Amino acid sequence: MLESASVESTAGYRIVKLANGACSIHSLAHRETFHPVIGPVAEAEALYVRQLRLAERLQRHTGEFVLWDVGLGAAANALTALRAARDIPCSIHLLSFDHTLEPLDFALQHREALGYLAGYEPHLERLLHEQHCAFQDGALTVNWDMHLADFPALLAQPSALKLAQPHAIMFDAFSPAKNPAMWTQPLFANLFRLLAPDRPCSLPTYSRSTMLRVTLLLAGFFVGVGHATGEKEETTIAANTPDLLAEPLDRRWLERARRSSSAEPMWEPVYRQAPLSPATLDKLLVHNQFR
Repeated sequence: MLESASVESTAGYRIVKLANGACSIHSLAHRETFHPVIGPVAEAEALYVRQLRLAERLQRHTGEFVLWDVGLGAAANALTALRAARDIPCSIHLLSFDHTLEPLDFALQHREALGYLAGYEPHLERLLHEQHCAFQDGALTVNWDMHLADFPALLAQPSALKLAQPHAIMFDAFSPAKNPAMWTQPLFANLFRLLAPDRPCSLPTYSRSTMLRVTLLLAGFFVGVGHATGEKEETTIAANTPDLLAEPLDRRWLERARRSSSAEPMWEPVYRQAPLSPATLDKLLVHNQFR
């Protein structure tokens, strides 16, 4: 439960205190709070760092590990991932995507209240003004690029093929009802096409909706049940190989999806709910995950 705001910005953000005492940022335009239940760091650790098995994968990895941060926001996910890796001698190429830097700017102005930016302020200032920074963080080497763009439009352009292909993706957009363009089937299909077939890549996100899971399956991903976080008993994790999924969706889930009133992917950036169409069901039935 949110308490009253302590700080508000002319850009449309405010600092809010969560029930557990952690502070986060609320977007007035979207009427949504970043990491609303357990706070920025705890949610990023549960949803992304642990679910991606980031430390384990980095310890085994040779060469540069490419991490996509879709929805930079106020940088909580990115910074939590970097802190988790700072004692591992490795190199991370971090690509952040967002259509605005206003939340990051606001977070830097209120760094004391938020807390999690501590120690990274000079790098974030450079990222804010130059869209790039590189630095050593303990044993970790960081090369951080910011892509300030409309993400769905960016993925649809031929230039997207030049982006470094990820080993892991942190997907953290506003909800489908508030930001439908970030949850369409064409977006995830374009994203899947950018993955290297021989480079295992996993993508966790906070939603557990049947619509999202069908969308990811139709895009080409294998899809599994994700870790609980906050008040969510499940989240979702997708990957281009089933080896990265601890609990893949099974045919019992497929039967529930068949009966659901909200399972058909959004083919256009307009939020709506609908049952599976016959064509979509046919595609799911022949997906390698369910054979």
